[in-house]
Amino acid sequence: MAVINHAKREINAKLVFFGPAGSGKASLFSYIHKRVKPSLCGPLKSMPAGGDTLQFFDYLPFEHAILDGYRVRFHLYTLTGPVENPGTWKMTLKGADGLALVVEKGMEQSDLTVQSLRYLRSIVTSHGRDLLKTPCVLISTKADQLEQKTVDWGAELATLPRVQSSIMTGEGVLQALTSLSQAVFQRLREEQQLQAATTLQACVNEQADDDQPPEPAIELFEGSALEGVPVLQAGEATTLQVPVMLQVAGVPRRFALRITLNLEEVGDGHLGV
Repeated sequence: MAVINHAKREINAKLVFFGPAGSGKASLFSYIHKRVKPSLCGPLKSMPAGGDTLQFFDYLPFEHAILDGYRVRFHLYTLTGPVENPGTWKMTLKGADGLALVVEKGMEQSDLTVQSLRYLRSIVTSHGRDLLKTPCVLISTKADQLEQKTVDWGAELATLPRVQSSIMTGEGVLQALTSLSQAVFQRLREEQQLQAATTLQACVNEQADDDQPPEPAIELFEGSALEGVPVLQAGEATTLQVPVMLQVAGVPRRFALRITLNLEEVGDGHLGV
């Protein structure tokens, strides 16, 4: 899931290159890193991860902001060589915004490729995502080593955008990255528009609520809900007592309304209050 850095006005998106050992992920990574403008690209780094080797770097595809005043920075990750610990792939794929499935040309229909795709789908599903709804591209590497021909990718791979590539000739490498980046851009734009629409609707609802008169906290029951008649209590002062029923916080409660009258006799024999 993309992370927004408001201080730097950047949206950080994660791209993961996934594939079996020997598919050419490390070479592909190195080639892409060399072709990106140095001023827009961080260093290519390697580090141990769960007994395996993680490679990663980040880059800005554009120097200027492209999404509502924010620049998008991509962080690319892959695991090189044979992956001994399955949990390492699960950790690496967590929060991925875009996926590249890397396979060696001629191996597109092999059991190893099909198993890799199913394994990828199971990991993505375990993270609560749907592979078919996640920006994804299939990269066939080492295209220069075999005769160029149309490949039947099979039912498991038929729905994925696919690119044939070669680091020897440069064919398709940056095209694949561009295809994946654009798909992630589109997803980020859709999420931004959805968030803006949700915020706007919330503001409209709040304004509508403000235009309505506030509900009374206390309501007076009239008619049959009132029982009894006013009672006068004699003494130094006369008290007029009226029984009423009020609704307080939605709960009916009985009260007595008392009005105290101070009486004063005047010279003409009338009462004064």
